[in-house]
Amino acid sequence: MKIDVIKKTEYPDLSSLCSCEINCIHIKISDYKPIITEFEKQISDTSWINSLDELSKLAFKANAQKTIDKIVNDIIAKVTSSLTVDIGEYIVSYAAQHALELKFNHTKIPLAELLKEKISGNPGFDFHSVSSNMYLIFGEAKFSLDGTPRARALNQINEFIDDRDHAELLWLQPFLHSDTITHITNGHKGYTAAFSFNGNNVLTIFSNALESDAIKEIIKHKELYLIAVEI
Repeated sequence: MKIDVIKKTEYPDLSSLCSCEINCIHIKISDYKPIITEFEKQISDTSWINSLDELSKLAFKANAQKTIDKIVNDIIAKVTSSLTVDIGEYIVSYAAQHALELKFNHTKIPLAELLKEKISGNPGFDFHSVSSNMYLIFGEAKFSLDGTPRARALNQINEFIDDRDHAELLWLQPFLHSDTITHITNGHKGYTAAFSFNGNNVLTIFSNALESDAIKEIIKHKELYLIAVEI
């Protein structure tokens, strides 16, 4: 996995319009099979539960294992010689979280599906992290076998602002520092739009994203990460 953080001079400067910290990242995955192995190992490790309070342990033990079994047996086990839409979205989420941790010192939160009551499929954000500034970052992942669904990712975030993000806070609370909780109650948070990239010019994709209608609401918040994942 090759991770390139794009220089800010390479895409539109929105600093005159907002105070949002914007970063663009291009990830290239030459062989997706080792990534799937890493992803399976990560989600199967439930040691994070041990550090939680007793009620959270009971809740997440009940939810997480069912989802892990579903992902491993019904999605990962069925991957053969080609990508599928189902596994592709997990790869995008995994790669995005990895890049945020490695390049921006984010703290990863366990995959959203492991925290919720639904065994498979996620009606809200796909992944979360806490930035080095202690802001909670809500991540949306989109994958297409032959397209670049950046508009779908941004539009989904736009629809979820102050709705699905707020609805997820009780699930996320056990992983949040008091400073992050204070930021949230003051309306300070951020977002990540991660999407598969199939095209010739990733800078054009980022420029189009930053000039889209959906971006206007998103950049009212503290941080935004645009992550193009080329597989």
